Amino acid sequence: MHDPLYYSRRPYADALLTMLAEGVVSAFTLFAPRRMGKTQFLLNDIQPAAEARDFAVFYFSFMDSDAQTENRFRLALLDFASQLGIGGKLKAWLAGIEQVSAFGASLSREKAPAPASISEVIEALAQGGRRILLLLDEVQELARLSDTGGLIRSLRTGLDVHRAQVKVIFTGSSMNGLRQMFSDYKAPFFQFAHAMAFPRLEQEFTDFLADIYQARTANTLDKQALYQWLVRFEHIPLHLRTIIQNMIIDPTLPLDVAAAAQQQYLHDSADYAAVWRELKALDRLLLQALAQEKQTLYAQDTRQWLATQMGVDDVSVPQVQAALRRLTRGDFITKNSEGQWAVNHPDMLGWIREQL
Repeated sequence: MHDPLYYSRRPYADALLTMLAEGVVSAFTLFAPRRMGKTQFLLNDIQPAAEARDFAVFYFSFMDSDAQTENRFRLALLDFASQLGIGGKLKAWLAGIEQVSAFGASLSREKAPAPASISEVIEALAQGGRRILLLLDEVQELARLSDTGGLIRSLRTGLDVHRAQVKVIFTGSSMNGLRQMFSDYKAPFFQFAHAMAFPRLEQEFTDFLADIYQARTANTLDKQALYQWLVRFEHIPLHLRTIIQNMIIDPTLPLDVAAAAQQQYLHDSADYAAVWRELKALDRLLLQALAQEKQTLYAQDTRQWLATQMGVDDVSVPQVQAALRRLTRGDFITKNSEGQWAVNHPDMLGWIREQL
């Protein structure tokens, strides 16, 4: 179904697919915080562009990972293989799949054959005669579970061995989780998954929305003002889409009123004030420093500022280190693709900046 408010990034999709198709790389890892449009990009831009290049495309999201994630992923891959008419070693296991519904595949036998490993399914896909593209969304969620080590190793092995025929695009919203999965120098992922920051949308996106608004309502809209709201919302496209959608539904609604209402809704629903109160004083100050784009967190002048704000004589380097570890464990901060500390959640970053 056509989404009139979706801003296509097809040229970027084509550039990635060209590198995959030509063998320049076999895997990309696209990183961006949540709500930056990664999933929509995979489904609305990458998938149709890849299918036009005769790739068979498989999409799976690890967003709601739990104890059954490995089984769901395996069954989804097996169903994909079945749809492509691939059998071979998988024939016995495929015969045990009863049906696929909106809730995924289910097994029809009490005594199903021993489950095929992920690497075996990937091997069968590679030998099926089609170029395969796997779109694996929010893959860092696997690192949060204690029982997915076998899945990760099997996935690494299968993709590494069959990289010529099976390409993959990972996405992730937690650099901490991605680093936990991919940073092991002994792991095949380290050798071939090319990490890239997913580019954020700029004024071309808000100009696109403004043009749609003006075409639908015959009202004019200050494009520069709309872009400034994108900046205040930390470049999260969903929020600007919601604002424009509400303004199209009610053409009398001014931009500032619609944007302020969206901002208040976000702050109320997330209850960042309550989260903030639970943090230690030093942790809050470090988040404020990062919101102001300070990077020299261990420097004497920064530690003196921290001490002054806390009403103490000194804040030591070990204290700062301990606070950064706490914030990292809580997923409040991460190291970005440039190796700099950053607040991990754009909505929270926007809330902090609004409080300063």
